[in-house]
Amino acid sequence: MRLLVGGAIGAAAAACIQRLPSLTASPPSTRIPIRLPEPERWDIASPVPVTPTREFYEVKYSTIPRVEIETWILEIGGEVERPLRLTYPDLLAMPAVIEMRTLECISNPVGGDLIGNAVWKGVRMADLLRLAGARSTAREVVLYAADGYHTSIPVSLAEDPHSILAYMMNGEVLPLEHGFPLRALWPGRYGMKQPKWITRIELIRGEHVGYWEGQGWSKEAIIKPNSRIDAPRSGVIPAQPMEIQGIAFSGPAGIARVEVSVDDGRSWEEAELIRGPTPYVWTVWRYRWERPEEGEHVLRARVVQNDGYVQPRGRGRLLSGTFPDGTDEQHAVRVVVGR
Repeated sequence: MRLLVGGAIGAAAAACIQRLPSLTASPPSTRIPIRLPEPERWDIASPVPVTPTREFYEVKYSTIPRVEIETWILEIGGEVERPLRLTYPDLLAMPAVIEMRTLECISNPVGGDLIGNAVWKGVRMADLLRLAGARSTAREVVLYAADGYHTSIPVSLAEDPHSILAYMMNGEVLPLEHGFPLRALWPGRYGMKQPKWITRIELIRGEHVGYWEGQGWSKEAIIKPNSRIDAPRSGVIPAQPMEIQGIAFSGPAGIARVEVSVDDGRSWEEAELIRGPTPYVWTVWRYRWERPEEGEHVLRARVVQNDGYVQPRGRGRLLSGTFPDGTDEQHAVRVVVGR
C-alpha cells in the first residue's frame, strides 16, 4: 500500500555539503517567536505498516522535559575544528532526509510491543560532523539530553548515511513525548542509544559510559533478531485453514528468512516475507496453515539472518531475557484447535 506520510525516501537529501550554511554564530539574546513546520504530506510506497504516532511506544529515563524552542540550542563541540551552536531554524534550513525507520527498546520482551515503525524527517549526522570539522582523533560521539540522559556511539556510526537527527515524525512536528525538538536515529541499534530531547553533542577521544551502560546494559546495544506472532492469539481456534502472521526485525546482518513451526519446533516451514523499503524497517511475514489438526499446538517463529544466525529457544534470563543486551528468544503461542 502507498503510505501518504512522507516525501520520497531521501528525496531532500541530494544537496551536497558545500551548500550548508555557516551556522557558528550565537543566537540573539532576545526571545524571537519561532514558527514550527506545518504538517507535510510524504508519499512513501511501502507494503509494511506505519505505527500511528499516538500508538508508538514510549520509554523515558526520567520525566518529559519542557523545552522552550525560542531559547533551545544544539551545541556541537569537543574534537571539532569549528564548535557549533545551532538554533531550531538553523536545523530546518539544512538539507533534509526522510526515512522510514523501526525503533525497538532493548527491554522489549519476547512477543512484546515496545517496537514501532514510523517515517522521520531530519538532518544527517554526517553533515553536522563535516560542518563542525570533526577531527580524526575523535573516537566517540556523546549525546546529552534535556532530561539528563546521556549515551555515546562510535564516530563511524555517526557518519553512516542512515544516521539522522529527526525533528518530524509521520509528517508532523516531533511530539514532545517522542523527543521534541530533536532526537537521534541510528541504524541497527536499540532505542537506548537513540536519545530524545538532544541539547549537546560532544566528540571525544576516549570512551564514554552512558546512563544505562553504567547500570550494566550493553554499550553497543546492537539489535538482535525478533520474530513476533500477532495472529492467532493464544486460545481456542477453529479446525480450518488459517494464516499465521506477525512482524520480524533484525540488526545489521539482516533477515534472510522467517520460519514457522506448528509443532513446538520439531519441524519448520518458510514464511512469506513482505519487506520494508530498507533493512532498517520491520518485515511482515505470513504462513498459510492449511490443515490444522485438532488438539493442542505450540506455534513458534524464528528469524534466520543473512549471516546464518538462527533465533534460539528460550533461555530464561533476567528481565524477560532482555538484560543486558536485548533478547533474541523465539516467540511461542499455545493454541487449541477444536471444532
